Amino acid sequence: MRVRATRFVAAAPTPGSLPPAGPPEVAVAGRSNVGKSSLVNALTGHRGLARTSRTPGRTRQLNFFLVNEEFLLVDLPGYGFALGPEEERLGWGPLVEGYLEGRTTLRGVALVIDARRGIEADEEQLLAYLAGLTLPAAVVATKVDKLGRGATRVALAALAERLGPGVPLVGFSARTGDGREALWRVLRAWVARRRPRGE
Repeated sequence: MRVRATRFVAAAPTPGSLPPAGPPEVAVAGRSNVGKSSLVNALTGHRGLARTSRTPGRTRQLNFFLVNEEFLLVDLPGYGFALGPEEERLGWGPLVEGYLEGRTTLRGVALVIDARRGIEADEEQLLAYLAGLTLPAAVVATKVDKLGRGATRVALAALAERLGPGVPLVGFSARTGDGREALWRVLRAWVARRRPRGE
């Protein structure tokens, strides 16, 4: 997909601060140390769009990016290595859950994992949660460039078998761009769904 323009449009640190629902939205979720911001930047071709950091847990809000003036890419706060005061960390649960459960314009969630670690209990729980919400999900296995080709094939085959046919799987590298077009095909198919949730 050709990304002609991308811009930051809103940040939501609390459930009541979400921007008004408008264009279709696709969300990116995952552990704080898995490279979500790098993935967003590689997807859009805009290196500085989403802030990256060597310290995991820097994204503490929902960040909304408008792509091609058509749809929104939403970077969700990471989990697993969250930083900040305890009351702030506890507040992220209601923020993310409220968004996933109530956002009528949300069309799907791309769950980012590290290809070297695979799917762990947190990811299994999140996929089950999304299935319960009847929200489409895809798994994006990042950092495949850190594996050899043979190891990548083995890792992706094991993941695909574990996920089954209902959840698309994309191997991805923010460094090389591998998987970028495959992931865009998944996201574009979600955006093309005409009927918002709740109708």
